[in-house]
Amino acid sequence: MEKVDGKKINGNQQEHAQIYLKIADLVTTVNSIMNPGGPVFDWFAGYEDAKAAIEVRDGKAQVINKDILMSGKIDGQHISNLKVVGYDGRDGGVYCDGEKTDAVIENAYITLEGVGKGLGGPDTGVSARNGATVTIKNAVINGYGKSRFCTTAETGSKLYVYDSVLWSHGQPWGDGFEPITEPMATPPATLLIEGNSRAHCTMTNSYSYFYDSKIICDGWGALSTEGAEGFLYLEANDCDIIVTKRGYGTYADPDCHVYFNRCNFDVADMSILLAGKSDAHFDECECENGSYFALIHNVNGTPEEVGEMEVKNSRLHACKELMLCRSENTDLRFYRTEMASDLGILLRSEVNDDPCRTAPSDHPFGIRVAFEECKLEGDFIHEDTERDMFLDFCRVHMTGAIHGAHLNMDVRSFWFADADSEVTFTGEVFLNQIDAPKGVTIHAAGTQTGEYELFSGGKLVVTE
Repeated sequence: MEKVDGKKINGNQQEHAQIYLKIADLVTTVNSIMNPGGPVFDWFAGYEDAKAAIEVRDGKAQVINKDILMSGKIDGQHISNLKVVGYDGRDGGVYCDGEKTDAVIENAYITLEGVGKGLGGPDTGVSARNGATVTIKNAVINGYGKSRFCTTAETGSKLYVYDSVLWSHGQPWGDGFEPITEPMATPPATLLIEGNSRAHCTMTNSYSYFYDSKIICDGWGALSTEGAEGFLYLEANDCDIIVTKRGYGTYADPDCHVYFNRCNFDVADMSILLAGKSDAHFDECECENGSYFALIHNVNGTPEEVGEMEVKNSRLHACKELMLCRSENTDLRFYRTEMASDLGILLRSEVNDDPCRTAPSDHPFGIRVAFEECKLEGDFIHEDTERDMFLDFCRVHMTGAIHGAHLNMDVRSFWFADADSEVTFTGEVFLNQIDAPKGVTIHAAGTQTGEYELFSGGKLVVTE
């Protein structure tokens, strides 16, 4: 069987990336770029006089703000049949603080309105801070207004949410409404989303777990992460993750690890924003996306960072490109996953126009994408001039064009190029593994030169 020998190109090795960054350092960096010489804004800091209806501090629960507490029972650290309605941005539901805190909140209904401030703290629906452990069961938490988080976990805390509904509506925005101009009170324009409030955020060495719940956001993000300070973990199991107007399902910020099992994503924009040295895992998930499945980028980081993602046994659909990679090194792996893009583009790479983007080193890891037991329909378009793209097929059947990528195929894979393509083969490829219709030419770099007519009438032109 006639074959083409590919070039022996393995690419650059992944390097260790040390990005441990304190929130204070992050605030300083962003101010230097977005507000040089101006007054420092700290988007993490909340109201100093914020008060929750109930506070659990160091294992002791007490009523703090009785004016917004409609009903509830406190039995040690167990809070049940809770009803909270607060109209001021400083009002919160339950604030849990300290390593001795192991609170359970069961059968709760919390509604908060008003203009919020910062991330986490007493003005949140339920907040875990400073090593607290909090379990929420059968709760409905609604947030109306800017920065009105339903739940947060930060500074070494653990949050468990079961059989609950979290819905962050935010402040009305869009055509006909006065725009919010406060720095970092809305997502940066380069994230390609809009909104002004997130349903949940995990931060600073904390863990969050969600089970059989609905997490909904009207604009910005549903399950967010930020400011890991070295490590952060978020997991959702059998959950519905919904964004109604604009925004993402989840965000994996640097040093964040996010896992989703048997979840349904129905989001206005993308299921995930993958940033810098982070990793995301999807298993048996259904992801319906108004823009991309994944937007991948690296800002304010180090050149060695690599974003990692593993998707198994899932179904992904995007109205735009399935994935858009903007100036980021990646290691993406897909197993037995169905993928579709209304634009017919599975992955596009480009140089990010974000002023905070991370410049590459002189030997970047590149964009690496591996597929196993997948049927692919769509194109790969590599337009990032600062790093290479590597595709690896194992038992893959692909129909589509490839522009500018390196390609390795095992003997059980097949590629039908339905449009002109340019690739570099990095392993041996048998001619019966490649096809193209009449009028289509595949230009490939290999270890020998040659021109071959393919079964359906197209051409393969190989140059060294």
